[in-house]
Amino acid sequence: MARCNPFGYATDAGPKHLMGGLYGPEYAGKMTVNADGIHGVAVCENTASGRFVLVCPAGHRGPVMDLCQLHAGMIMARMAATCTACVWPPQALELNEAIDRTSAEITRARDLVSAARLRHRAEDLGRQMDELIACGVIARRPLTLVEVS
Repeated sequence: MARCNPFGYATDAGPKHLMGGLYGPEYAGKMTVNADGIHGVAVCENTASGRFVLVCPAGHRGPVMDLCQLHAGMIMARMAATCTACVWPPQALELNEAIDRTSAEITRARDLVSAARLRHRAEDLGRQMDELIACGVIARRPLTLVEVS
């Protein structure tokens, strides 16, 4: 059996699927691996007890992970409350990017009128995000860790 690899550090230098793949390993933080690159809170030296995948009721599936029982339990307890694909569908990602761009423009606004116009734009985008939640496009669905082998 392979070594437990809950976050990707054992085989591929870090997580590729932070928040369902929205973020790369550069967002994992600096406190995950010790200076030796081999040990740290994100590295498990246990032998995996199985291969697992996170699955949501809507059919989204995460990557197959080699996990020990400790990490399988930890992932179910702390990281499986919400399917990232369900809370960040493409429409929500587009709106979020527009909100981020508008927020950045607000910080560069040179006058109060422009800043107010941009704030109203950000508020409109926020209401559109609320509408996605209200009509069920954005939905919170729990994940289940399923053993695949």
